[in-house]
Amino acid sequence: MKDYYLLVGLNSKEVKIININQKEPGLIEVVIENRKQKVRCPACNKFTSSVHDKLKPIKSIYLDSCGSSVDLIINKKRYHCYNCNKIFTEKLNINTSNGSISNKVKIQIRRDLLNYNLSLKYIAEKNRVSITTIENEMLDIVSSIPKHVVNLPRVISFDEFKADTTEGKYAFILNDPIHKKVLDILPSRKKERLIQYFTYCNNRHSVEFVISDMYEPYLLVTQTMFPKAKYVVDRFHYTTYIMDALDDIRIRLQKLYGEKSKEYKLLKNKKNVSLLRKYSSEINWWVFTKRYKNGRMVDILPVDILEDILKISSDLMEGYYLKEEFLDIIHHNEQMNVEKQIDRWINDCIEKNIPEFIEASKTISRWKEYILNSFIDKRYSNGYTEGTNNKIKVLKRVGFGYKDFKFLRGRILYSFTGILSGSTRNKNISNIKNKK
Repeated sequence: MKDYYLLVGLNSKEVKIININQKEPGLIEVVIENRKQKVRCPACNKFTSSVHDKLKPIKSIYLDSCGSSVDLIINKKRYHCYNCNKIFTEKLNINTSNGSISNKVKIQIRRDLLNYNLSLKYIAEKNRVSITTIENEMLDIVSSIPKHVVNLPRVISFDEFKADTTEGKYAFILNDPIHKKVLDILPSRKKERLIQYFTYCNNRHSVEFVISDMYEPYLLVTQTMFPKAKYVVDRFHYTTYIMDALDDIRIRLQKLYGEKSKEYKLLKNKKNVSLLRKYSSEINWWVFTKRYKNGRMVDILPVDILEDILKISSDLMEGYYLKEEFLDIIHHNEQMNVEKQIDRWINDCIEKNIPEFIEASKTISRWKEYILNSFIDKRYSNGYTEGTNNKIKVLKRVGFGYKDFKFLRGRILYSFTGILSGSTRNKNISNIKNKK
């Protein structure tokens, strides 16, 4: 009999297994009752062993065991207390108040909700409950999440993701990039909304760095609400801006030559586009790759492919080397001399007189002060934020979107931070992450 307790995962000191039935293929019913002969009266706190009557058995969904689904059939008794003359039902810490779901299933549901790859429908089917049950559990979690972040870390980051909320097309995400935590999600990235939100923060003057992209409202919010903080433009964003300038030259040339030309096909090829955008130091130029040429697949070196592409236009060649020069500055210079190097690069862009890079150099010049701040510490980047945004896309896709922003906010914060405190429906499940 001890093996049954171990297989099912029941505490032999608390409950007694009366019977085990094979209800149908893949489903086992385990009949249990309280092992204790004396229970404490909830009114007077005295022990009693006087059984008044027995209740109708309660069916409770339990965790799977040995490849089979398990239901608990719980026999509960009502006791009579001679001290205060109260009749009460005994309590078992094995299921919820309504009895239909065991506490272990509730714990498993919350563990599953931590996984952003799982949809609510999948979690419901996996745990043999309704989607409404999962939604109610999620709402319970949402109710425990604070509406505002009161204390901010020394370094924070701003970004947005597409959410189509009632307040706008984009939702705002606030992160701690050093400790890799999502701090909060807001339904709007508008300047007024962010300023209003950050007034609730007690330690705004303690924030030293704010990391974001070249979105001007974020800079204005930082200057207004975090006067002692330095604004850091993330490397990924200003590097991408230079890549896009080179890409704009390529697109301009495509339109110039037309779809039927050899040059168009060379510039349109996705592998060739990737070759242009990649940093040359990250490419093995002397390893053969396959390309379609003259009606057949041939082995060709990347260096030869690049040479053919750059021959198309002097603007493309000059743009490519300007891109490489900028990446050399980013990868190989320290904070002490990077400003001079960027100034020299801006002058080179003006001298080459390529429209796309003149525009790019103006943007770099305008944001130079905040770009230079990204060289203070290599950890000051939006890498964690961008990775989180990709996970949010997965979460929304598997859930086929979320109409209720509060629900979406709760799922994101719970999945990425595991906020568990304050459960209103079941106080026994207080810290699943510690038990995991």
